[in-house]
Amino acid sequence: MLKTLDIVLVALVLFATTWTFGVKHEAEILEERLRVVERGIAHENETISLLEADWSLLNRPERLQRLATTFEGDLGLRPLEPRQMVTAQELPAEPARFEVTPDAALESFAANTAQRAVR
Repeated sequence: MLKTLDIVLVALVLFATTWTFGVKHEAEILEERLRVVERGIAHENETISLLEADWSLLNRPERLQRLATTFEGDLGLRPLEPRQMVTAQELPAEPARFEVTPDAALESFAANTAQRAVR
């Protein structure tokens, strides 16, 4: 009886040890994946900061004015005139939209094909 209990307890200890090692190994893998993701996030944040700094340098008013003056002839740039400012009500209406159904498209295609055949 005692030997059977000893064997069961040893098997239980071996199982618990193996399970604990497996859980520890999975946790280490997850920690490594977390570190990789955190490094990626830090890299993306650094890139965003650099791009924002670059954007602010490119949008400096004096630089834009210099470019506008330099390429005024090529691009046809002119200063904005007060009469060019309009309110939302003064904007032209949105053009009417029309929808083409598959049947209408097929009829139009057939009519165009028939006209080409006549020519």
